[in-house]
Amino acid sequence: MHDSPDLESGARPRATLLDRVVIVMNAIGSLWVLLLVLLIDIDAGGRTFFNLPIAGMIEFVAVSLAVIVFCQLADTIRLGKLTRSDTFLSRMAAGGRGGRSVAAAFEALGAVIMGLIVVGTVPLMLQSYERGYFIGVRGVFTFPDWPVKAIIVVGAAAALLCFAVRARRLWLGLPTTFGEEPQDGG
Repeated sequence: MHDSPDLESGARPRATLLDRVVIVMNAIGSLWVLLLVLLIDIDAGGRTFFNLPIAGMIEFVAVSLAVIVFCQLADTIRLGKLTRSDTFLSRMAAGGRGGRSVAAAFEALGAVIMGLIVVGTVPLMLQSYERGYFIGVRGVFTFPDWPVKAIIVVGAAAALLCFAVRARRLWLGLPTTFGEEPQDGG
């Protein structure tokens, strides 16, 4: 993600367009969490004190979980902070070429999985848009389904790119995150 020629001179690599996009997506996900917390608090207060809940709150929370995950997933991958049990894999990647190749293969597998999510969700998104599918209870609260699916597609595509960049950088022995040193030919 940081394929800058400045790496050899010791200068800090510049952020790429992909870096900037996923940082913005992460910020949107964080703001979505804040909005969700505020709405849940307002809903709880309305239920408790006025017997007046926010209509569609259950649906909004359910959809929000997917939106937040796919808004923040790519930046988590970009930073190498995806939760996994990778102590052994990290040690292998820090070793020679073989270990980095195995780590690169795991990153490439992540890219394949994200690609499958994109390929599987695009037809559902298009169908949802064309047929006018909605989420919620008709007459109480509804909202269109396709924007949620679009966020999943965009988030999975960005995650795919981040996995692919990390795989390439591991394969070439380049740093995968800021502050990491390039690996020798091992």
